[in-house]
Amino acid sequence: MNGEKRIVQWNELADHCNRTSLWVAIEGQVFDVTTYLAEHPGGDDVLLKYGGLDGTQKFLEVNHSNYARSLRNARLVGTLTTDPQPNDYIKLVKSKKQKVNVNPNRQISWEELGQHNKKEDLWMVIEGKVYDVTDFQDDHPGGPAILLGKAGDDASAAFHDANHSQSAYRQLEKLQVGVITGVKPNVSGSGSSTNIIFLILLILAIGAGIFVITK
Repeated sequence: MNGEKRIVQWNELADHCNRTSLWVAIEGQVFDVTTYLAEHPGGDDVLLKYGGLDGTQKFLEVNHSNYARSLRNARLVGTLTTDPQPNDYIKLVKSKKQKVNVNPNRQISWEELGQHNKKEDLWMVIEGKVYDVTDFQDDHPGGPAILLGKAGDDASAAFHDANHSQSAYRQLEKLQVGVITGVKPNVSGSGSSTNIIFLILLILAIGAGIFVITK
C-alpha cells in the first residue's frame, strides 16, 4: 500500500468531503471511500456525514469484521498529519459540503421533508423553501431545541414571530436544499377525531357516575 508513506494535510482532507470525492480519516489513516458508498452495509449516509472528517470514534463503535477492515485498508490514501486539527476545521468542512451538489430548485414533497425530522438530519420549510439546518443547530442564537421542534415541518410562522434580521435571511440562503411541492397533509383530522372520542367517553363516564349516584 503505497499510500502509507503519503502524509495527508487537513486542508487536503477537507477538499474530499462530498459524494464525488469522499475521504474519511480513521485511526490516523485516510481512506478514499467514494466508490464504496453504494456497497456500504450501513448505508451511504454515515460515510457522507464523516466525509473530510475523522470518523475513528464512529468506526470503533461498530464491531467491524476483519473482512470489513480489509475493504477499508484497500482504499488507503495515506497517513493523516500529526498536526493538530485547526480550530475552525469542522465549520470549514461543513461549509464545503453545503456548497456542493445542492440544487435550491429541487422539488421536495412533504413526505420527503417529514423523513428529515431528527437532530442528526433536520430539514424545515420557511416560506415554501426547504432548508437543511442540521449543521446550523449549534450556531443558532435561539438554541437547537427551537429548530428541533419544527424538524420536518413548516417553520414559517415561528420564523416570522422571531422577527429575524436580514443577515438571518442571508444565512438561510446558504442552507436551502429545495422547494416544497404539493399540499401539506392534513393531520388535524386525526386530532379532531381523538378529541371527539374523548368527549364522548367523558360524557358517558359522567352519565354513568350520575346513574350510580341516583340509583
